[in-house]
Amino acid sequence: MRIILLSFLIFISIHVKAGDFLTAAVPTGIDIVQAGNTGFMIYGQFGNKGCTTSNSVFVKLEHPQYAQIYSTALAAFMAGKKIQAYTHGCEAVGWYSNASITYNVLGPSGSLYLRN
Repeated sequence: MRIILLSFLIFISIHVKAGDFLTAAVPTGIDIVQAGNTGFMIYGQFGNKGCTTSNSVFVKLEHPQYAQIYSTALAAFMAGKKIQAYTHGCEAVGWYSNASITYNVLGPSGSLYLRN
């Protein structure tokens, strides 16, 4: 029984995907996605962490701090200040492209930081 449990735990830990910081950058644009009311896209020189599209971050509406993140992104855009996103992966965003194109996505466990 212990061997089965140990094997299961090893298998689960192999498939955990840790998050990563994108490059801190000044936002150059913000789009609010109205179709399906799914979130908003922030553009800037954020780089890429393995997605097919770089220099953008999509913030999902389901994020528990969606309104605060939107306010922070707008403030940074208006003030010319840098933001830095902590994302957990890449996903397709239907409004922008098909399923083969992925974007850095700030989901419910991601964070956004205002930098100087």
